Amino acid sequence: MAGIKKFIKDGRVDGNMKPVGLDIGTNYTKTTADGKDVLLFPSVVVFGEEKDWSLLKKSQKDVYIGEEALDIVQNMENVEMLRPLHEGRLMHKSYLELARYALSSLNVLESQPVIGTGLPVKSSRQEREELTRSLENELNARVLLLPQPVGTLAHLGIETGVCIDIGFGTTDVVVISHMEYLKGDTMLMGVDRLYDNFEVTIRNKAGISLTPEEMTNLLTNEQYEIGRIRGGKRISVTHDNIIDDYNSLMVSWVERISNRAKMLMEGLSTTIVDKIVLTGGGSALPGVYEEFQRRFEDVGKILVPEDPIRANAKGYYVLAKLYADELEPKKESKPVEKSEGKKEEKKEEKPKKKK
Repeated sequence: MAGIKKFIKDGRVDGNMKPVGLDIGTNYTKTTADGKDVLLFPSVVVFGEEKDWSLLKKSQKDVYIGEEALDIVQNMENVEMLRPLHEGRLMHKSYLELARYALSSLNVLESQPVIGTGLPVKSSRQEREELTRSLENELNARVLLLPQPVGTLAHLGIETGVCIDIGFGTTDVVVISHMEYLKGDTMLMGVDRLYDNFEVTIRNKAGISLTPEEMTNLLTNEQYEIGRIRGGKRISVTHDNIIDDYNSLMVSWVERISNRAKMLMEGLSTTIVDKIVLTGGGSALPGVYEEFQRRFEDVGKILVPEDPIRANAKGYYVLAKLYADELEPKKESKPVEKSEGKKEEKKEEKPKKKK
């Protein structure tokens, strides 16, 4: 990708560097060391503490990550669950634990990794510098930090276009031309806003509360059913029970996001908006792609990657690999040793001139 040099900084690193794509999201962390297989786990951190009957375990952990952290939270009281990102902002340094766990799971923690990662478009310079410095110092890594949606564009091989990235906590829009950043925006209008309203609707209708994970399963799996015991009775919620309420909320949610995106695209050349990409977990929800396409039918066709949830991580890997190639020291070719006889022959040939 020719435009990569617009995003990287100069430098040289010795040793065998391992490129890694790392997408730490509000809800899930996605990471890959080959650009194909992507490890996904909840962006949840729980710090351990001394527990009664701790001898039942061979070892006591200091920190729990992902699914294991969720199990701790669901089964123990007075445990603080940390999510490093909130509304696109880095709230605390537990993101280092997520990054360390990701690199350790990929077996690249000891390999001087080159990490391609991203932050929301409107993150401050201070946040970007702090994240880069922390990851480099704590993990002995080099970091290529990008606007979040650029990962998906790199994954699709698009150097000029618009990308709308709907995450759990924010929606980011970026406009690039030949891999050069032109402009972008971060909206506090992610999947969480849709789910907040949806959860209230379900609670009023069925009398039970659902987690974001349960709502996702309910929406994406028509056979999924959630049950609770309330007042000595079994209460269940199914896909068919709630899909009409969801569709009504989803349409107004998409309208707000698409209106902001159109404002950002106002005045752009049609050659740039020929490729409009929709990505992130929000784009995988039922009806979202179709609603966006309907609202952008007078602008251009909406593209969606095959796996929008993991697309940024795959693209970060592509860019990290290119970055690693830029950083690798060039191997100097060794001069070919020649015998003394050959040197003398060359010396005799030098005086010869054309007649």
